[in-house]
Amino acid sequence: MQQQTSEQLRVWFRNVEPIYAELFNAAHAMCGNYDLAEFALRSAILEVWLQNLSGGMGFRERLRGALRQAALEVALDEDAADAEFTWPGVTDSRGDDPILSQLAQERVELQRLVVLRHGCGLSPRTVSLLTGQSQAQIRAELNRFESRCRRRLSGQERARAEALISRRLKKWLARSGSGVPQVSQVYRAFEAEADGATVTGHRVSRVLGRVILALLALACAGAFWLFAVLVTPA
Repeated sequence: MQQQTSEQLRVWFRNVEPIYAELFNAAHAMCGNYDLAEFALRSAILEVWLQNLSGGMGFRERLRGALRQAALEVALDEDAADAEFTWPGVTDSRGDDPILSQLAQERVELQRLVVLRHGCGLSPRTVSLLTGQSQAQIRAELNRFESRCRRRLSGQERARAEALISRRLKKWLARSGSGVPQVSQVYRAFEAEADGATVTGHRVSRVLGRVILALLALACAGAFWLFAVLVTPA
């Protein structure tokens, strides 16, 4: 792995910052715990950096995919079972937004179902794994919530209520509030982890290089021995 300076790491990390809040908020909803969410976020960022991906087309989607994978692994790990549930839910009721206003009135358990399904884009099966509810129960809860939202929407909007819910929830996840860890805090952890990964990568490369050289030496010795045997008179 190529050694990178602190300035290069900062430049790379700036590509993460536009969706930093969205990534953490999604991780918090999935993991249910603040510390686990921060760990999942750091893991996802490091994973994408190790793949040597930079900003550009597909970069944000790759980050989102890595975040979902990392958060699922963290949330479903047996050690996460005893973690305190810290996800605050949707508390910012906005009078001008009928969907968020309705969601803010729901119990936290239903709020999480809506955020996981419509904000994070998880399948009912994955939501079931995270929440322990059956897929049928999840679908029924979501359908009832959609019906309540539809009654708040205008006539033209009711036909596309589901799409509007997803759009509002994605925007809600992207908000940056007091519940999101400082970017500088996560960057410092990333810088240390990236530096450690680089050092480890160099060590592994050196070991592999030595192994390959040793194998080549043995192959050459075997070739010379075989040649000697073939040219020696019987």
